[in-house]
Amino acid sequence: MGQGLSCRTTHENGLFTAVQFGDSDTVQTLLERDQTLIHQTTVYDRHSALHIAAANGQIEIVSMLLNRSVNPDLLNRYKQTPLMLAAMHGRISCVQKLIQTGANILMFDSLNGRTCLHYAAYYGHSDCLQAILSAAQSSRVAASWGFTRFVNIRDGKGATPLHLAARQRRPECVHILLDNGALVCASTGGYGFTGKHSTSLSC
Repeated sequence: MGQGLSCRTTHENGLFTAVQFGDSDTVQTLLERDQTLIHQTTVYDRHSALHIAAANGQIEIVSMLLNRSVNPDLLNRYKQTPLMLAAMHGRISCVQKLIQTGANILMFDSLNGRTCLHYAAYYGHSDCLQAILSAAQSSRVAASWGFTRFVNIRDGKGATPLHLAARQRRPECVHILLDNGALVCASTGGYGFTGKHSTSLSC
C-alpha cells in the first residue's frame, strides 16, 4: 500500500509540473495511464490541474481537461475557481475558453469575497474584464441578477470592481467599468475608499 501511494504521489507531481509548463503530451500520457489523476489536487492549496493550467495560460491543456468533462467551477482551498485565477493572471484565452464552457462568473471566493470580475479589475487586465462583462450581458446573470447589479457587485469588504480598479490605479479598467454602468459610490467602509478616487481616474 505504501509503495502504491508513493507511486501515485509521483504521478501527481509529474502531472502538475507538466501542466504548469504546458507539456500537453506528458499530461495526456499520464491521464491515459491513470484517469483518476484528473481529480487530484495539490496538498495545501488544493489546486486542480485545471486551476494550474488556467493560472499559467496553458490554453491547450485547459481545453484538453475541459474536453474530458472536468468541472470548470472546481474550487481550491480558498473557494477560487479556475476562471478567477485566469482573470487574476490575465490569461485572456483561458478566460474566454472557461466562459464558453459554462464557467460561472458569479462565484465568490472565501479569501476576500471576490468574483472573477473583481480580480480582473484589481490586477488591471482590461481584456479579461471586458470578456467577463460581455459574458454577463448574454448569460443567466443578466436575467437572474441584472447586469448593472453584477457590474457593481461588492466584495467582502464592500468594494466594487470600480473601487478596486481605481485604488490600484488601473485607468483602462476604470473607463470600461464606468462605460458599463459602474456607480461611483460614496464609500466602501472596510477600505475607507470614496468615490473621489474613481472620478479622479475617469477624467
